[in-house]
Amino acid sequence: MLFRNMLPVPAEIKYMRDSLIFDEAIAKYFAPFARDIGLPISKMSDGIYEITSPYFILRVRLHTGHRRGLNVLMRLSKYREFSDDDRTPGVMYGIGCFMENSCKDWQNKFVDVETDDDFRKQTELLAEAAKQFLAPYLLGEKKDFQVIKETWDRKGKAAAAEIRKLKFPSFAQKRWHFPKSP
Repeated sequence: MLFRNMLPVPAEIKYMRDSLIFDEAIAKYFAPFARDIGLPISKMSDGIYEITSPYFILRVRLHTGHRRGLNVLMRLSKYREFSDDDRTPGVMYGIGCFMENSCKDWQNKFVDVETDDDFRKQTELLAEAAKQFLAPYLLGEKKDFQVIKETWDRKGKAAAAEIRKLKFPSFAQKRWHFPKSP
């Protein structure tokens, strides 16, 4: 069986945009990656797959906003029952954080996704990057996650401070809701 925990989706439920091509691309690029490193890949729900190890959990999530594409995120394995809440700082970190920590230019791993072929190419590039940059963490071979966490938490706090400094016209309501760290 290629995936465990496959969830049946009733036909009457409308798939989110790109759901079918996402499943196809995961099977073609991320399932072999998981198999190569000896870890299971599970479909958590429509648009979310996870590769779980004793050390980290890699989440591949379909973009749900205006732009097409997918996200590759990592979190510590202690957050096994973590919901898909990307507003909780200090828990999940994107693949770019790990690539930048390795002094690699990560922007070239992202393409503008306008067509199905672009979607497949983006998935292929991210699976290659996951193999190179995330597999050592999933396998417990790299131990510098705390450095990545501290770096990006610091950058996040600096960005939030800049947002708080924004000046709004008198007629605009300022309603920033900043999440608390776990």
